[in-house]
Amino acid sequence: MIMKEALNKAGYKGSGNPQRQQHGQGGDRRQSEQTNPPPNIVFRANGQLRRELLTSEAEKWADLLYDNKNGVTATQLRNFFNEVKALQSRIEAGGFAVNEAMVGLLKSKAAYAYARAEKKRKTGFEYLKSMIEQGSDLSKSEEAFNDFALFFEAVMGFFKGR
Repeated sequence: MIMKEALNKAGYKGSGNPQRQQHGQGGDRRQSEQTNPPPNIVFRANGQLRRELLTSEAEKWADLLYDNKNGVTATQLRNFFNEVKALQSRIEAGGFAVNEAMVGLLKSKAAYAYARAEKKRKTGFEYLKSMIEQGSDLSKSEEAFNDFALFFEAVMGFFKGR
């Protein structure tokens, strides 16, 4: 059931067993644990990568993910960062169009990680899920995905400094 919830949360509308689909229609049992709504991510302004994205905004996201030692762990964050960097290499080698679906797959992986997270880490994972969802949704080209990878790298740097 966890995988089904993760896929639904990621926007997947597959044709599964109708009985199972009805079972989950009682609403999302997991209420959002966030205390503050996540900030919106904007990569560029006037065609230029925004300096604030890689400095103050990346630091703010690192704080949200860390959540006073109750957020995601450095290893968990590193695993997602490695996924993004591996996908960036695949895009450089084979082009964005061929790998565009894999960019969307990041959202379901984040939803799955959130669903599996320990209760005390839910807030950090909710923010991670939001960051991955926004980054994936904004990545409509190779340039945009590279911007997301740079942003994620900046967040990693600030996170490790905690």
